[in-house]
Amino acid sequence: MALKIRRAQEPEFDVVIVGSGVAGALVADRLAAARHRVLILEAGGVPPDTLGRWAMMHSYVTSPAKSPDAPYCGYGILAPQPNPVDPKNTGYYDYDSGNKEPFKSYYERLVGGSTWHWQGIYLRMLPSDFRMKSHYNVGRDWPLTYEELEEWYVRAEYELGVAGNDKQNDEFLLPTFGAFRSRPFPMPELPPTYLDAQIGAAVQGAAFTDFIPGAPVPKNPDGSRGVRVRLTNVPHAINSQPFQGRPACDGHTSCVPLCPIRARYDATVHLDRALAAGAALRTQAVVTRLEFDREGRVSRVHYKRWDKSEGSATGHIVVLAANGIENPKILLLSNAKNDAIGRFLMDHPIRQSFALAPRAVYPFRGPQTTSDIEVFRDGAFRSTYAAFKTSIKNDGWSTNMTGAPRGNAVPAARGATDKNPGTLLDLVKNWNYFGTTLRTKLTDYVPRHITLNSACEQLPDKDNRVRLSSNLDALGIPRPLLSYRVDDAAGYVRKSFQQIVKFHAWVFTRMGIPSADQFLLSDDPALNYGGSGHIMGTTIMGSKRDSVVDKDCRAHDHSNLYILGSSVFPTGSTANPTSTLAALALRAARQIGDELRRNRREP
Repeated sequence: MALKIRRAQEPEFDVVIVGSGVAGALVADRLAAARHRVLILEAGGVPPDTLGRWAMMHSYVTSPAKSPDAPYCGYGILAPQPNPVDPKNTGYYDYDSGNKEPFKSYYERLVGGSTWHWQGIYLRMLPSDFRMKSHYNVGRDWPLTYEELEEWYVRAEYELGVAGNDKQNDEFLLPTFGAFRSRPFPMPELPPTYLDAQIGAAVQGAAFTDFIPGAPVPKNPDGSRGVRVRLTNVPHAINSQPFQGRPACDGHTSCVPLCPIRARYDATVHLDRALAAGAALRTQAVVTRLEFDREGRVSRVHYKRWDKSEGSATGHIVVLAANGIENPKILLLSNAKNDAIGRFLMDHPIRQSFALAPRAVYPFRGPQTTSDIEVFRDGAFRSTYAAFKTSIKNDGWSTNMTGAPRGNAVPAARGATDKNPGTLLDLVKNWNYFGTTLRTKLTDYVPRHITLNSACEQLPDKDNRVRLSSNLDALGIPRPLLSYRVDDAAGYVRKSFQQIVKFHAWVFTRMGIPSADQFLLSDDPALNYGGSGHIMGTTIMGSKRDSVVDKDCRAHDHSNLYILGSSVFPTGSTANPTSTLAALALRAARQIGDELRRNRREP
């Protein structure tokens, strides 16, 4: 529909975009290329240029904490944000008095957003993921389908540059889950590692039958029971060959926190293109509120600079493209009245298990994940417990609680053996190893590290939400106030974790790993979980009565406001969200461009 622009009050810009991550960058690029006047407002600063990546890598290597934001500290580029070293993210997130568990995911507020430290994993959602309520009587249905989004999935893959295995899709994903592709991947897959091959040799084609009590057991066409396990290549927005003027991956295994050579896509690729096409970028500009006119349209965007001075901008259309915490926070600061704002906060809860293989499997090669097991991404069990996918980690035990082999803290005392936690700090402090003994232990243990990382879906819960805290951040802006629990009363996530632990143990056992060398995080009352950094929900799409945006990502209550990113997801699926949010962003960009062209033709 046309926006009925009043020419006497011509805004400064055609589009004002808040946030410079993937969604904001893609929309800015498309609209600037079409000669629309585009302004990007970014809360953070600009990281060093390509040559400066090595300086940022040095910051990470020399950082004691080795946190995902370590490369970016000290450059004056990070706006106030959650602290990845603190599991409760206190200091930025606040929690209400009745909060159940901490929300363990965080993000980067700088030009390019969290694509600076993402793994680049690029999975599509499955057709069933868009119909959870209809198929399994849990969660919600999306107002659009996989079939409607498929062409945009393809366009996004060619924009970002995705390496993947087309044959695998034809042989497994399409017949098993109905996830068809209309075009091949832009690049061939990244090669699997030696570690992948060793696990594949142990489990490929074997039937897993150890299901939790009460769970439906699948029946195969040959009459057998159980799930036939298969390793699959993981698609990545990482170059397997030169693409877009960027080099192929050379296997630093440091996608989190930084790709030093820019083989992995980050949003600065499209930001650079948008700026070259004439878009304007204002950095260190933290949006504090949207001003609405009497008809509910956004008439002005107000922001605060880091020096505490204030600014504003106007546009025919405004796009919120921050993330699942910042998008609702801005709307709440603006006194937007929709009760769905901030609700249905989701993540992909993680359960990890660790083991020592009987022989060296040589981790720390290639990207952090090159193969996974996707056979539990869909099935009748989703009526009972959460779907999950299991990643085979190429970075050893470095992602576990201890940060092995280096270590991130000195354990208080010796463990039962010197194998767990097996960190340099533990072996030196508690076991008094040094010299040849220490070197021998590390040489023995580190090449045998195996980590299985399973991330599961989380159902949307209206009481998992973002509100405004009475406490202020460093710029004097209210911090996010979270209410969050990782599981529902029926134990949807807990039951999934119980199944995950059984599956991890099965994989380790098939590899010939004795139970003494398997370190499983068994189910416990504390519900030990990790965060994926996948912040979803909070401005979900759906019908006007109980959501914030429609299927085109336009706000129900504000005709010239679009909201982009994973905050619009009604459900989380098991897919990393970037592929879907990128597809939705490109789809919205066409809608916005069409509106602007129509309005230009009006008298």
